[in-house]
Parts: sequence; C-alpha cells; structure tokens
Amino acid sequence: MKKFLIILFVLSGIELAAQVKVNNVVDDDYVRSSISVVVVNRGDQYDNTVFNAVQTINYGEKFDINDIPTDRITIKSSRKVAADIERIGTILNAENVGKEIISYWYQRDSKGVMSDALILKRGMYSVRDQEILNSQVAKVGISALGEKGYDLVKGSYVFVLDYYNLKKDDDTYSVDVNAVIYRIDYSEELLDQVYQAWIYEEDTLEERAKKNALYDSIVVPLEMVTSVKASGSSSSSYAEAIRAAYSSAIHRSENSVDDWNVTSSVISTRPIKAKIGTKEGVKNGQRFQVHKIVEDRKGNLDSKSVGYIRATDVANNSTVATGHTDASSFYQISGGSIDEGMILKQKNDLRLGVTVAGGFGGYSPIEIGVEYLEHINTKGTSRYVMLDLGFDAADSDIGVTFVTAAVGMGMAFRPIRPIEVMPFVQIGADVMGYSDNYLESEDEATEWMAWLARAGARLSWQVIYPVQIFAQVEAAAKIAEGAYYAAVNDALQEYGFGHNPAVAGFSFGLKVSF
Repeated sequence: MKKFLIILFVLSGIELAAQVKVNNVVDDDYVRSSISVVVVNRGDQYDNTVFNAVQTINYGEKFDINDIPTDRITIKSSRKVAADIERIGTILNAENVGKEIISYWYQRDSKGVMSDALILKRGMYSVRDQEILNSQVAKVGISALGEKGYDLVKGSYVFVLDYYNLKKDDDTYSVDVNAVIYRIDYSEELLDQVYQAWIYEEDTLEERAKKNALYDSIVVPLEMVTSVKASGSSSSSYAEAIRAAYSSAIHRSENSVDDWNVTSSVISTRPIKAKIGTKEGVKNGQRFQVHKIVEDRKGNLDSKSVGYIRATDVANNSTVATGHTDASSFYQISGGSIDEGMILKQKNDLRLGVTVAGGFGGYSPIEIGVEYLEHINTKGTSRYVMLDLGFDAADSDIGVTFVTAAVGMGMAFRPIRPIEVMPFVQIGADVMGYSDNYLESEDEATEWMAWLARAGARLSWQVIYPVQIFAQVEAAAKIAEGAYYAAVNDALQEYGFGHNPAVAGFSFGLKVSF
C-alpha cells in the first residue's frame, strides 16, 4: 500500500509539470471536475427558502459532488445586492474548506484513517473508452488507469451561490445569483503533506498521533477562479426561480472555467462522432468547437479552429468504460473539413437567433424575432421555437399603429450545410393602438386586438458563421377580432388603410446566432 501511494503521488507530480508544456494547445486530456456547493446566508427570512431550494437542484452527471460539512456560510448584509466577494473568500479559507474537500476525497474518519477507495472508484468512472483502448495497445493494465483518479483531486472546485434581489411582482417570482467559483491549490507540496500524514495499519499509536497532528496543521487554500451573475424567474415559486438561476449560472460558468469544457477526439466523420456522452453532461444541441494541431516554422505546436458542431444523438455512457461504449454523434454547422483525430472542445452558446426583417404585403413591414434551437438531428434537421414582433403605422395622421406578436414552431432542413429551408406555423395577435382619447376604454384589452394564424417558409444562407441572410414568404389570416379593433379597422379600410382579413407577404432579413 505504501509503495503504491508513493508511485501515485510521483505520477501526479509528473503530470502537473507536463501539463504546463501543452497549456496553449487544445487536447483531449479531459478530466472530470468535482464541485462542493456552498450557499451564502444573509441572516434574514429568505435563508431557509434559498438553502432548501438549492438542496433540490439536480446537478446532472457532469460533475462529481464532494459533500463537505460546510454547505453554507453567513454574511449579514442586505440581500438587495450581491455579497462582497472578498468576504466570501476570507470565510471559506478561514473555515479551511479546502481541507474539508481533501478529507472527503480521502474519506478521512474521526480517527484519522484515510482510504484511496473513492479516488480509485471515481478515477475508473472518469476513464473514457479511448483511454481504455490506448491502455490495451500500450499493454498497460486496466487497473493502472485508476491512477488517473488522483488527477481528479486537483480538479476540485467550490461553487458558492449567493442569491439576492428576491422579488415577487404579481404572479412572477424572480431572483439574481452571483456564482463565485474557487479551486483548491493542490500543489506537490500539499501532496507530500497528505502522504506524510497517511496512517497505515502497521503504524503505532505514537505514529498515528504524530500524523494526526501533522494533518491538523495542513492548510489547503482556495483560489478564486471566476464569478458569474445570472437570473431566474418562475410563475410558481421562489424555489423554481432559484433553480432556474442556477442553471443559467452553471451554463455561463462552463465558458469561464476551462477545465469544465469537455474535450475529446473525433473518431469518425460520417457522421462526426466522439467518445463522450451523458457522463460528460453532453446534451442535444450543445455546441463544440473543433480544433486541429498545427506546427509553425519553429516547431511550436498550436491549435487552429476548424469549425463548430452541435451534439445530436447523445450516447448513454454513464458507466465504467470498457472500450465498447457508444459514441455521440454531431452535426457540423460551420467551418472547413473535419478529419479523424481532430479535437472537439465544448463551447456553449445560448442556442438563440435574433432576426431583423423588412418587407411588404404582410401585416408588418418591419419585424424582429427571437428563435431558440430546441432540437437538432444528425442530418442537420432543426426544430426552433419562434417569437416575432411586427410593427406597422397604418396612418400617422390619426395615430393608429399595429403591433403584431406571433409565437410558433419552425422545422428547418439543410440540403447542404450553408443552406437552410424552414417551413413554420404560428399563432398570434394583431394589437391596435389608437391615440384619440374619446375611444379610450377600460374594457378588456382583447377588444383592441385580432387573433390570427400564420404560416410560411424561409430560405436562409449562412454568409459567415454565425450570420445568415434570408428571404421569407408567408400567409396570415384573422380568426377572431375584438369589437373596437373591428370598428376602427373597418373605418381605416374605407380609406385604403388598416389590416385585411387575410394577407400574403414577402420579406428579406438577417439572422445572427448567439
């Protein structure tokens, strides 16, 4: 056991040094990270609401959870604003939260006895199929891959959630969160200190006492990595808003913490596949950037971006790797040729597209929209949720304006990668605004609107990612209208203004994806 630990600690130190040399090169040496979640109390009536809601968060499969004693800290300050970050860091280090994490990893009990069982277990779970295959080719025992588990310790993070600005307006609950992320300073010196304090079965009582005293003196500092702010809202409860804010915060954090971005090698190209999946938290539609390794004239290696892809069919690989786990599939959305052996790296985006269009014949000569990518398959067929707002001033002299709002779905097909053809259907409302005071009424707003159905098709061309230009045809028809809307619109139509019961339109526009 002692010799085994010495070898493992040495190997860990070697890897620490080696990683520096390839720091600027994207590789597929992804290692699972672990998190400890800590909530900031404010000493007010919301403390239990926030903490209990955080306890119900589903953290997913991407991270291992280090369940440490410190799950909340208290900073008595107004919850109207975020707490001071320096105070958060000071409290965490004063409580020696970093050492709590080390104690959890080594399963240290009240008598000081430690175990490497958790590290080896997580190490084997973290291993991916490609590493299994590489070990077999190199005639390295599969059990030796458990050594990788020791790399996981230095990938331990503290995810501090500071919720503030809790509000309830009418039936909407909203909350802001400042997520402050720390990482343990897992140095070679710390490795040696932990080893020196390791208790073995053959140790005498005196040796055990000395090692326990040594362990008690160990300080494991936390280093702040980044902080991100996010918001969440819900129509049902603060708990739902709190969970929504966490989802937004973790999504943004992944782009800020490089270790949290999954990397892997491309193993095939028709379709594009890689040996990652549910275990790494991969989701349909998630964006990855593909890199290739290039060498300059001086022999220096660097990474060059080839293009972007999205996850389509996500493999369920939430097991210990055997070398035969299914691979996830991807669809290329931009860039040049992708070859086997290139490296893909997680690069989250919002999966949103913003459109601006102008045209004639429809209800709205000017229109803006937002589209969310809900799903994409391996052939590039994509399903979008669409929200559009159109504006029309029927007659500026009498002050009549129309605002058209429509929501619906679009199904986009790609005959070739840069070209997208998207039929869509929507339902919405055409809302009239009228400036004359004598027509003002306290009646329901529905009296000033017409309900409509809308269908159309769009042809888009990706000029350069993430910009598309498009042409769109559509047809819309009113299916119901309020009394005031009908009266004023009928009067306008006598003078060549107003909105007809049914229209066909054509427009040109621009779409930018984020």
